[in-house]
Amino acid sequence: MRASSISIEALLLVVASALCGCGDRQATAGTRLFGLVKFSEAGALPAGARLEVSLDDAGQVSGSGALKSTGAATSIATQTVDAGGQRPPISFTLAVPRNALLPRHRYVLRAEVRSPAGGLLFSTPPDQPPIGNPNTTGRVELTVAPPN
Repeated sequence: MRASSISIEALLLVVASALCGCGDRQATAGTRLFGLVKFSEAGALPAGARLEVSLDDAGQVSGSGALKSTGAATSIATQTVDAGGQRPPISFTLAVPRNALLPRHRYVLRAEVRSPAGGLLFSTPPDQPPIGNPNTTGRVELTVAPPN
């Protein structure tokens, strides 16, 4: 009798502890996107260069599979890296809030490298293909090139 009383108390304690932590985990739950930014031209970046990688919501997919854009893409996750002096490829990790990922939406990863003065040195092409579900996307490789 005593043994079953202890195990029930232990079980209740474990359940109560798990329930207390659920609210915090829900608010910060997310997914991570891992990847590399490659450069079309080899060489080290100048001192003070900054790499910014962003995941943008490109819009919802219609029933026919066409992308219905709602105007300008909304950035839902961004990481900025001090890339000065680094040689490509440069790795990145984007922390994406799970509640920002909407069903039937498509997302576009973009990367830009800027000089210390803010001038654009490299960027992904404007027609970067969208990804469907960042939760299931493996390691991503982005290639950046000098602006035209």
